[in-house]
Amino acid sequence: MTILVKINTSEKQAHHSVRKWFGLIWLVIEVNLIGGTIFGFPALFKILTQYGIYGNQNNCSSSFVNGTKTENGALSCEGHQIRQYQNALTLGIILFEIPSLIIGPLIDRFGCRFVKLIAIIFHLIGWLALALVAPGRDAFLYAHTSFSSLAGIMLLLTAYTSSDYFSKSRAFVAALFAGACTSATMWYSIFQVLIDAGKITLQQLSYIWMSFGILMLISSFIFLDWRFPILNLPYQFDTKLEKKKIPSSNTTNENSSSNNNEIDKMKWYTRILKRKGVWHHLTSPLYVLVVLFLSILLLPGIFLAVTWYPWVYYITKQDTILTNKYTFAFNLSTISAILICPVNGFLLGFKADKSKKQKLFNISVMQTVSWLINIVACIVCMFAQTSMIIPALVINCFARATIVGGSQAVVATFFPSEYIGTLTGVMWTSVGVIATVQYGLVELTDDISRSWRAWLIILALVILMSCHLIQLWWKYIRELRKKPT
Repeated sequence: MTILVKINTSEKQAHHSVRKWFGLIWLVIEVNLIGGTIFGFPALFKILTQYGIYGNQNNCSSSFVNGTKTENGALSCEGHQIRQYQNALTLGIILFEIPSLIIGPLIDRFGCRFVKLIAIIFHLIGWLALALVAPGRDAFLYAHTSFSSLAGIMLLLTAYTSSDYFSKSRAFVAALFAGACTSATMWYSIFQVLIDAGKITLQQLSYIWMSFGILMLISSFIFLDWRFPILNLPYQFDTKLEKKKIPSSNTTNENSSSNNNEIDKMKWYTRILKRKGVWHHLTSPLYVLVVLFLSILLLPGIFLAVTWYPWVYYITKQDTILTNKYTFAFNLSTISAILICPVNGFLLGFKADKSKKQKLFNISVMQTVSWLINIVACIVCMFAQTSMIIPALVINCFARATIVGGSQAVVATFFPSEYIGTLTGVMWTSVGVIATVQYGLVELTDDISRSWRAWLIILALVILMSCHLIQLWWKYIRELRKKPT
């Protein structure tokens, strides 16, 4: 009888394992289709110009864009259009990150499935807005970038949280989602190619992307769970490695439940002051370090995505065809993130469960590499020269993939699963808050020949993060000097 029970249990575990990995593949595809498309939005600038979006001559601004003036000193209407597209893009990027502060706790409280169902509604609104955008309905463009970004970040955070269904491979899984999100920037470029070839219209593509809401609905109920006692998954988060850190499972379960009850009764400000519950991890030096790194070191990649089209347009001396080719290559190159991010996640989690020294060493190496790559990226983008386009493209791909994959893997690997939603949400909200700096920096790129000023400011911020690198390596050295007990 005991043997039969063991066989049935092992069969169920094998079945659940297959379901988990199949769900991982499904969710990676979803994240790639929907998660981070906003960063490839510049590829649509030309298409939107052809459609006459924000092309009303009465609304054209005389602000200096791309450094190209008409004979009477005012800018062509195309300059005004590009500025509107840049503003819509920046708004989308900000909304891709700032709401995470709310989304994360929602995931912890109600579960991934609940949040993803809300994301489906935003997804439908966002892509319907793009399908309906037309002269006279120009503001729908802002609706598209806003709602599609909200849907994207909600989908991404639920996917990140689902990495807790895995124990030893959390870093790899989280980094895989990061790579899928980063490579999602290619889709707008594919839109551009298909529309230019006359194969399909922007409206038709928008309706096709709307239909992916069906995929999201199916995966919500098959691969994700919620806190309500109905239609639940037959398995839960895998917390084996978390339990290994605690000696006695029975006593700790009782203690943890009683501690949780005590924490729930505390006032919110008492929890903060005493660093109880999630606040213990939010104020952890390691967590603060990761958040700061991700927030600052993502800025070069985000800013380059916003300014790429006008920067290349200026360098190529207003050659639209060549600019579109470079923009297509810029967005398509992010496919490599699908490979780069998991490699980073694997290296970060390599023997990390063996000792604290190994954890600190892995983190220190990966974050140092990310910092150096971003330093080089800022310096390259200061020079508006043809020889800098390809290096900027390649370096940007490695910079974004390295910092996103590494930072997300840190949170997934080194913090408890019960707070993963909140911790991830706060992290991405910080990125969004710092991304608002772009609104001021974009003004410094109106004259591309002097855009180095904006990049100098970003470079200074990145260099400032060296103090945290010093702190991290010092912690590793101190751990190295400790005598084994």
